[in-house]
Amino acid sequence: MQYYLSLLGFAAIDSVNLLAFAVIAGLWLTSAGRGVPFAPRAARFTGGAFCGIVLLSLVSVWVIGNNQEFVRSLFHNLWAMVALGLIGLVITVMGLRKPAEAKEESVEAPLTQNVLQKFGIMVTGVVLGIIQSATSAPFAAGMVLISFAESPWWSKLLQILFFAIIAILPSTALIIALARVRSGGIGAATRRIDRFLSYGRVAGRALTLVVGLALLILAAVRITQLTGVLS
Repeated sequence: MQYYLSLLGFAAIDSVNLLAFAVIAGLWLTSAGRGVPFAPRAARFTGGAFCGIVLLSLVSVWVIGNNQEFVRSLFHNLWAMVALGLIGLVITVMGLRKPAEAKEESVEAPLTQNVLQKFGIMVTGVVLGIIQSATSAPFAAGMVLISFAESPWWSKLLQILFFAIIAILPSTALIIALARVRSGGIGAATRRIDRFLSYGRVAGRALTLVVGLALLILAAVRITQLTGVLS
């Protein structure tokens, strides 16, 4: 049970993807302006993100699973723990830093009109899903957890699908919320978008701070153990 709760926690942290939220919001704004259906376009984007997460997960679990000894050796390497501490420090600083206020509307429209039209909605979702997960410490921790689990391949595949589903739940919730707004209700949709992104920023900062502090504590404990300072 503890294993699945840990996996759920990593996936929940990884699910806070402000870039995906902004793209979905931009899709609603452009769809409302053109009078085209919003939900199918947003579903293709989120489906692409889901596929991107699954693809990167499969590759990550395969690579880590075939290099378990090397991964274990990093946990006993002093310089690797120092690097982990530095990463944790950077992440902690990012969590403590107050983001500057920005108007999403000025960014989302060009993004949806140019990038999505050029590469396709689903392909863009795949790429963003891969990029967001590849730069996520909780995603990496989840993949290590799955890779080291003593379970058959089909069980690991189910765990990957479980992780990916949890990771896209907030985006799905935003799509459902915006799909219920009439195309003419720009004001209502904008308020929902602003509220959702505001909650996302707060959650993102809090979770970033938690991850950074966790890495700092882990690195500090391992460095103390490896150097024998308290012995």
